[in-house]
Amino acid sequence: MAGALTKYSFINAKLRARISKILPDEVFRQLAQAGSVDAALALLRETPFAHLEGVYNTSGDLRLAELELLKSEIELYRNIRRYLHESSIRLVDVLLSQFEIDNVKNAIRIYFDRKVRGRTDESAAHYILYEPIVHALPMDLIVNAQSFEEIAGVCRGTPYRTIVEKYGPVVEAESSLFRMEVGFDHHYYGQLRAAIEELNREDREIAIRLIGVEIDLLNISWIIRFQRFYDLPLEAVLAALIPGGFHLKRGTIEELYQAQNVASVLQNFVVGAYPGLSALLASQASDSTSRLILIRRILEEIRRQEVQRILAGYPFTVGIILAYFLLKSDELKKVRTILNAKHLGRSLEGIESML
Repeated sequence: MAGALTKYSFINAKLRARISKILPDEVFRQLAQAGSVDAALALLRETPFAHLEGVYNTSGDLRLAELELLKSEIELYRNIRRYLHESSIRLVDVLLSQFEIDNVKNAIRIYFDRKVRGRTDESAAHYILYEPIVHALPMDLIVNAQSFEEIAGVCRGTPYRTIVEKYGPVVEAESSLFRMEVGFDHHYYGQLRAAIEELNREDREIAIRLIGVEIDLLNISWIIRFQRFYDLPLEAVLAALIPGGFHLKRGTIEELYQAQNVASVLQNFVVGAYPGLSALLASQASDSTSRLILIRRILEEIRRQEVQRILAGYPFTVGIILAYFLLKSDELKKVRTILNAKHLGRSLEGIESML
């Protein structure tokens, strides 16, 4: 069996060099202060995002520029995969599949709006990725399908067929994609946990911690969403949440969902798991929107601390790969957020609250 040095010495050096080139916070401050989308894109000319200006100038469509960002992120995973030891390849393949799953969900949403809701948006199909990501799926057939049975047939040979067959009748009965989309998410995280189980003990412990924190953050954001926008019984919420979180146990989940003040419950969670962050929760938020912004900042700080823990620790583990993907994902998200905010005319204060 290959040792840690053999598996990770090359990729560790390569990824740490790439991490050093991730855009610093100062660049994002400058982008946030730019007077327009055009000005923000001009600031990106000397960065790896220079091509976005050409896409936007040619099309005038910011969503096409976002699509280019998505393609870049997918290519990032494929590029890194080429340098990995075979023991890490399945994990990265599963991580790559998240983009295909999101793409399939987006295509199904277009079908759903047209066939179930009776709403047609001709432009929506322009923002689907039609090139294969993991499986050779004819995305145009999903977009233009006439039934869930047809979509299931198109997905033959992929794990998505079973999900569509199982939840298609539920979607039609409830006129909601909610349960099908939860089914896709459970499939993804189930595959991710299975890939983690194949790692050696040290890599497995690191991956469980980092992916577990990601699951915690996703579940907390879902709980807040369910609490604000859905009237779901607690058991339905528990069934929808992703298993495998690192800190968030059933008791805390129940408290969060039933609490009038989510921040107070989160404080107990944060004090126990990340005592250094408890001061953030002492901030007084005047309204529900401000409280949600505060909560999101705390969750993002938790993830940042976990990534920094990996980067400061023993270098020859799968953690460097996971940390790099998270850091790049955050970078791309910030670029996307700022460009969209500029397009919508958000204030500097509003933009900074989103970063």
